[in-house]
Parts: sequence; C-alpha cells; structure tokens
Amino acid sequence: MSFDDDEAQKETNDTKEYDWRDYGDHDQSSHPDLEAKDVVAIFIASLQTIFLPLVILAIFMLLLGITIGLIF
Repeated sequence: MSFDDDEAQKETNDTKEYDWRDYGDHDQSSHPDLEAKDVVAIFIASLQTIFLPLVILAIFMLLLGITIGLIF
C-alpha cells in the first residue's frame, strides 16, 4: 500500500466517524398534534397539486361506469 492509499483510508474513516447529531433536531420522536382543520387543509392542498387530476379521473370513471350500467 502506498502513502496515498493510507491517506485515502484515513479520510474515509474520518467521514464515517462524524457525529451528525450536532446539526438539527432530527432525533425528536414526537409529532405535533393535528386538529381536524389541519387535516382538511392538508387534504385540500394535496388536491390542488398532483392528486386533483387523479380525483377527477376517478369521478369520471365512476360516472361512466354508472351510465354504462344503467344503459345496458
């Protein structure tokens, strides 16, 4: 093993031993209690993003199925 390999090995060991607990509060296990209005607001916000086309498609398919079921 050459000198460069020893230095590279030492650098990899140093990065593995770094303590990330100094940053942020990621180790908190408690979640804030959400009220009903918060859940409704999150649901409405999700509908305004990517889920609205899926909901429209599901309603359309349901109406189409009911229509075809009544006709035939």
